[in-house]
Amino acid sequence: MVCDVCLLGGGHSHVLMIRRWAMQPLPGVRLTLVSSAVATPYSGMLPGLIAGHYDVDEMHIDLRRLCTWAGIRFVEQTAIALDLATRQVEFEHRPALAFDVLSLDTGSTPDLSVDGSSEHVTPVKPVNDFHNRWLQILDRLNQPHSGPVSVGVVGSGAGGFELVSAIRHRLPVELATVHWFLRQDAPLSGRPVRVGTLALAAAKRAGINVITRFDVNRVEAGRLIATDGREFELDEILWCTAATGPPWPEAAGLATDSRGFVASNAYLQSISHDFVFAVGDIGTQLETPSAKAGVFAVRQAPYLYENIRRYLLGEPLKRYRPQADFLSLMATGGKRAIASRGPLVIEADWVWRWKDRIDQNFMRKFRDLPSMRLNASVQRLPDALRSRFLDGVSGSESPVGNMRCRGCGAKVGAPVLERVLASLDSPGLVEASLLYAPAGDTAVLEMQSTMLAQSVDHIDAIIDDPYLLGKIAALHALSDVVTVDADVHSAQVMATVPGGSDATVERELRQLMTGLLEVLAEERCTLAGGHSVQGDELSIGIVVNAVLNQRSEAGAEGSKRLKGVTAGDVLIVTKPLGIGTLFAGLAQHDARGEAVNAALAVMLTSNRRAAQLLRSSGARFMTDVTGFGLLGHLQRLADGLQTGARVRVDHVPLLSGALHLARQGVRSSLWPQNRQVLTDIDIAASVSAEQLALLCDPQTGGGLLAIVPEPARQGCLDSLHLAGYADASVIGEIVSESRLSLH
Repeated sequence: MVCDVCLLGGGHSHVLMIRRWAMQPLPGVRLTLVSSAVATPYSGMLPGLIAGHYDVDEMHIDLRRLCTWAGIRFVEQTAIALDLATRQVEFEHRPALAFDVLSLDTGSTPDLSVDGSSEHVTPVKPVNDFHNRWLQILDRLNQPHSGPVSVGVVGSGAGGFELVSAIRHRLPVELATVHWFLRQDAPLSGRPVRVGTLALAAAKRAGINVITRFDVNRVEAGRLIATDGREFELDEILWCTAATGPPWPEAAGLATDSRGFVASNAYLQSISHDFVFAVGDIGTQLETPSAKAGVFAVRQAPYLYENIRRYLLGEPLKRYRPQADFLSLMATGGKRAIASRGPLVIEADWVWRWKDRIDQNFMRKFRDLPSMRLNASVQRLPDALRSRFLDGVSGSESPVGNMRCRGCGAKVGAPVLERVLASLDSPGLVEASLLYAPAGDTAVLEMQSTMLAQSVDHIDAIIDDPYLLGKIAALHALSDVVTVDADVHSAQVMATVPGGSDATVERELRQLMTGLLEVLAEERCTLAGGHSVQGDELSIGIVVNAVLNQRSEAGAEGSKRLKGVTAGDVLIVTKPLGIGTLFAGLAQHDARGEAVNAALAVMLTSNRRAAQLLRSSGARFMTDVTGFGLLGHLQRLADGLQTGARVRVDHVPLLSGALHLARQGVRSSLWPQNRQVLTDIDIAASVSAEQLALLCDPQTGGGLLAIVPEPARQGCLDSLHLAGYADASVIGEIVSESRLSLH
């Protein structure tokens, strides 16, 4: 990789461009999609969702699944600012993301400039926030003895009409009154008069109370106030007015139009910064401005794809000309719609079926992702990128080519490494009072005469976000050490980053090390040094050192830890299983992004506090559940005991979506080895094949397995739940028979 393209926002143009890029990527270019949510809504189906014609999954595109399929990095985060001088996207809770080219497709927001609107209305965008509020309204109406509610929609455009019509269709007349507030006598200005006439007739036919010439001047809690003094009291005020641009483009120094949208040229480039592109609602072409409608975003996608490629290759860009007119399809609440283009206006049931077919075909592009085989011949780095991003180095002298040095020749260069280390400001870095480094790769630790616990772990890039990978790897490596009564002391790291230009290697290493150091600081562990190399794929290994508090702690799974285990002691796990299956499903483009997010949340939860609570509850033994799976670790425990254990399979906590994938036959690549433990276990007929698969599922960043005295059972669970380990469960007990059994 020699350069980075950042796609900020999961809008229609970007998702279509990603699909196109996956079919024909540009070698040497790394794409990263940044979105505040793992699923992005298709706005054309929002009225159908509100009306009850579609469910949430039908109208959302799973961005993590799409990006995994396309080979594009996905970062779920909300950007707070742009630094165009250093070319970075800034976030509140993670390091900035550097880029060479930036594309914006973040959409627009309703205009909340009316006094009181920002405090007292629910805007229709962002769609996810609006939908959450809509669910609250439905829940309120479903409560016993719920009184009627009055809902008002402010907005005279197509969005306002479709929203108010969908709400009226969904809410029973006896439970809700629905009002539509228009600024003028008729809605949908700028369209043929007949469109507004049909929309008004449909609204009144549906029982919507249409209030005309109501120019909202102020909003108070539960009240709209017009410029002519009229007031209207409502239980819910939904805002679907004209769109406006967010404040951050102008704050970043981008040229904007009068409404705050990024001003762009005919090539979809910012007129002030040629390395920034703006598509969808966030951009306004100054020469040929168009309405803020999804149809334009869809048509911009192939031009965005082509122009980013051409910009990187130094070729002439392709001019985008928006169509002068477009087909508009507006649902009227039920399965009926109004179609208009130019002077032609039609309302009919078949128009809704036409609209539904168009929407379903669009979403099918992202549900039914084709399998692809990438031709190795397209992996050659283009000469234009080589000369532009590798400082003119070409031919066999280039560090990026078909042949890469191995051994010490693969090390990350000293200048890059020094810049990364200098940029890291973390208390987890080396402290002179603890150690010194007489040689570049050697750390000498000044320790008291005591016993040292040491653990090593190495993982590859289970997630393509290097910042999250650094955090997960650190927590995973520390997990072994926290199971013994020891104070974590220091760590060393071995990092492999994908080969590329100095800029891309530096960016990757900085993100990885920042995540690692944040965890080490939280876990009170000092980074004592390490080593870094360039390779084919991102991976990280960590050695952790800890000072034992008691000499008897030697051997995390040694016999001394097993003294006192008796029949009746309970088995407790602190985190749900299914991590390996979910990520195997993600690699096969079957796992849902939200389910993977839940797995990531588990992986990013430290086991340190859980270990402390288990120890204070008198735990006789504990270990972390990692690559061998729950049964593999339990079998190793049984080998050191004179007794056996009974596991109640239905009590084992599982991650959402893991059982579904297991039923589909999704298995981790380690499943054939891990399953061998089943030959030594008594298994009841009621235990299913998918349950067995998850009990053998390898866990990266998994929880702890502990043996706790039965009297301490409830107190231990209560303390774990209170500390945030919501899925901690008793899964079985120690028995006198010297076998493991599953029931």
